[in-house]
Amino acid sequence: MPRNFILGSKKEIFAVLGGIFTAARAEEETRLASVIQVIAACVLFLGFFVPTGIAQSTDCSGLPTSFNGNQFPKGDFFSNFDNPCYTIRLGTGYGSVEYGDLNAVYYQMFFKVDPQYQLILVGTFPNTRYFSISLNDAHKALSQSILDTDIVPLTSHYINPYLPGVSYVAGQQYAVPIDLGGTPGDEQKGCMMNGYNVSVNQLDATQRHPGMDWNSDTGFFQQFPNFVDHKVDTPQHTNPNTAGLLMVRAYLNDSPLDSNASPHLIVRDVASGCAYPADYALNTLQVLTEVDATGGPWLSPEQSYGHNTYEATYLSKLCNADPAPPNELRWSRPPEYIPVTNPNAAYITATVASGLPAHLAAESEVMRIRLRIPTTPPTPCTDGCSRSGNEQMRYMSLSFIGPDGSTMASLADTAFTKDSNGFATLIVGTGASIPKWITPENGYTYLDLTALSGYQQLTLLDLRNIIPGSGFNCAGQFVPYRTAIDTPAGSLLGNYTPVVDYPAATSLPQKATALDGPSACREFPNGEAGVRPNCGVFPAPAISIASVITQCSAPGCNQFAAQANPPVTILGEGFGTFPLGAPFTGTSRFLALQDITQRWTAGYAGDSCSVSISEWDTDNIQFVANVGQNGVCPIVSGDKVKVEVWNPQTMDSVSFETTAQ
Repeated sequence: MPRNFILGSKKEIFAVLGGIFTAARAEEETRLASVIQVIAACVLFLGFFVPTGIAQSTDCSGLPTSFNGNQFPKGDFFSNFDNPCYTIRLGTGYGSVEYGDLNAVYYQMFFKVDPQYQLILVGTFPNTRYFSISLNDAHKALSQSILDTDIVPLTSHYINPYLPGVSYVAGQQYAVPIDLGGTPGDEQKGCMMNGYNVSVNQLDATQRHPGMDWNSDTGFFQQFPNFVDHKVDTPQHTNPNTAGLLMVRAYLNDSPLDSNASPHLIVRDVASGCAYPADYALNTLQVLTEVDATGGPWLSPEQSYGHNTYEATYLSKLCNADPAPPNELRWSRPPEYIPVTNPNAAYITATVASGLPAHLAAESEVMRIRLRIPTTPPTPCTDGCSRSGNEQMRYMSLSFIGPDGSTMASLADTAFTKDSNGFATLIVGTGASIPKWITPENGYTYLDLTALSGYQQLTLLDLRNIIPGSGFNCAGQFVPYRTAIDTPAGSLLGNYTPVVDYPAATSLPQKATALDGPSACREFPNGEAGVRPNCGVFPAPAISIASVITQCSAPGCNQFAAQANPPVTILGEGFGTFPLGAPFTGTSRFLALQDITQRWTAGYAGDSCSVSISEWDTDNIQFVANVGQNGVCPIVSGDKVKVEVWNPQTMDSVSFETTAQ
């Protein structure tokens, strides 16, 4: 999520680490030491960091900036251009702002979409728990991404260390091309990529994000009649994305901060395939920048404002029940739109009462947080370990955040002292005297919040879940957007819910005890959630569909356009709650798009063509049908199209027919 990269002071960083007592096991002590070393190296590195450009000791003068075929008689693209004269380093940050995670390294670069150029992101696979590359469009909304396991190494001689059973080996390279809309010409000698795995990792920066569309919501424009229209692409792709933000994330990064190994960009001429010198690309072409003051205006702030207004102000915040005692906080999933969001994460947050740290200190009380920690991989490591692929989750953390979005502390899953079943008890001190028995040996994890600057302004707790494993349903991804996790049957996260209470410090037991409550993971009530603060489960109307349309550039349209990968909105009521998580790509028993003319169906269980569901509300479903490409599930103007929806709780169904235009 972070956009601006402001590294916290050394004092703040080491206070975060020093305030946490991890389990008294050698492997965790080793990890803590390695994290401190990495962060110290980060501080030192940034102290000498040249924001972008080329190494100062390298002579990069006189390099060609136009190409006629004779400039590079030897070598290939990577041997000629993957060097300091051509590579542009990405801006680097550590999650201390914009609701980030202090256990992650973030790399970013703003870009303009110009069809004359192509961006080639090059690097080596880092020794991390999780790694991803994503593009955010001019709305700061996620448009495309590639996960670590899906990145094909640069050549067959390299390995991908994120695959199950594969151990980390240093120096394994990758390249991800970012297309800006141009048509490649004939690659010139010395500029070719023959024999390299590059195009297989392609991302398309001309694509706009799917879903999150308010043009189809007539009620919104009745309340905000002069509001800006949502800017979307056309079926013919004539209104493509114009600019964006590249984000590379590395969580629990044990790799040394080596500028040659860290992700870097090369700007390529589409016509010839040759690369532009870094200095020329930055200062003459001006298609890249890491500086927010320069790159921010390339984006569309009015569209970001539109998304925030629509999702955070207009759409209802829902709740099926009040938090069950002893939990003092209401945990909810935020709206779908989060600027520059992590493509593989779900966030469950809880607002903290103003002045709570001071109140707890005055009453000699502490914040106690009890939860179960999902099983996660042993990575990163240097002893040959690997992830099995059977873990419950790739990564989990709990962050403490101030009113301006600054992150005070982030506790990764490895920071918690856990019992044999994964239960943990975290004691957060805000000034009360802490009993001497609050130690890892007694089952406790301790965070001294008073060691952190601004701790009195604690505003938000943020639970971050990244990539739940197959069959593990107690994750934030399965909570509907804008909805609290509590139901009459229990929490949608089960005993993986952080249960927060405020006992007197002296009343804490000598040994931490697990809090194992009722589980309602993915068990959704049969009915509609209430609108906060009126929580409850209310009778749902009969399922019905009012309209089925594809995204269009202005409110009031009612067409279903024949196009590849159509972004579809279904409006109606009684759709229930989708139980398979969001976002979701695949097939299910709850949604089907049928082309009656062409005789295919997409999205239903067993279909060869899938759907990508971004939002499923009781009255609004938004999805992309993965059809109409390479002759698979073709759709053309005049086809009869049928959409069918099943309420997942009742299995009542309804269908709607229209004609593709």
